[in-house]
Amino acid sequence: MTPLTLAVRWTCMASLVFTIGCGGSAGPKLAPVSGVVTAGDEPFEGGLVRFVPKPGTNLNSREAVTDAEGKYKIEFFKGKPGLEPGEYKVMFSLYQMPDGSPAPDQSDEQDPKHPNELGAVQFVAPEFETGKAPACEVTVPSEGGQFDFELPPLKAQPTKLGNK
Repeated sequence: MTPLTLAVRWTCMASLVFTIGCGGSAGPKLAPVSGVVTAGDEPFEGGLVRFVPKPGTNLNSREAVTDAEGKYKIEFFKGKPGLEPGEYKVMFSLYQMPDGSPAPDQSDEQDPKHPNELGAVQFVAPEFETGKAPACEVTVPSEGGQFDFELPPLKAQPTKLGNK
């Protein structure tokens, strides 16, 4: 290998490392988003809270699971809290067994099944599951904010056609 070839390769490698390590975008501007969800007068424990961007935007959907107190915090990706500012529809979901007990834990499963396949049913009212309730329309400002939601009391919902 000639000194010129070695120098060209070194320059290309250094440029590549610099571009990957120092260049590019740091990602979208994120705003902190958190809140508390209740269902009736009870915390919405273990429920899914999903922020879905309104059509026509280039925003990303993100979701969080509520804790025992109904609290959630949106993360853009693990360890990076926040959501892109913009308009969203918020949807909620909680699958449980018909008697109200938790659906079987599939966290260790390689190919988890939909909760319906395990006999679980949706416990969130349809207008909140689909984000069609007026309270589900939110605008996340650039400074972020706390978005609290009050859902109707949880109860087993009728099974949809096509689902068990």
